[in-house]
Amino acid sequence: MKMPNKWPKPFGGTPKKLLDEDDGGPDAPIRGPLFPRPVFVGLLVVFCVSLMLTADWFGLLLLNPRVSERIGPLNTVRVMAVLMTGIAVPSALLMLHYNRLYSYVSEHNVFFAITFSLSFMLGLPCALVGVFG
Repeated sequence: MKMPNKWPKPFGGTPKKLLDEDDGGPDAPIRGPLFPRPVFVGLLVVFCVSLMLTADWFGLLLLNPRVSERIGPLNTVRVMAVLMTGIAVPSALLMLHYNRLYSYVSEHNVFFAITFSLSFMLGLPCALVGVFG
């Protein structure tokens, strides 16, 4: 007589086949959007406008260095911090939105994670200088 194996199998049991149905276990991503459609569109608009204004601001500073002389270096850094915040906050929220819809590796989520990290790394020192400067 064979004794039943009461110990759990390592790595969750039998491997899944390529076309097996998803069982909806605890590791499955949550379905459904995080934000309603108007909030989602608003976040995209804020993100795109902030991205455009930031590109214009960098272009203005590169083409005309006298701008920072006119408004002062501290105000230049403050404007840069506000523009970077306008990119970082919507990209973090959109990253959470796409994480809920898909997974960590979707191209939308990766794009917003990269833009969040770049704008946060550029904007945090500017914000600290702008507040304490």
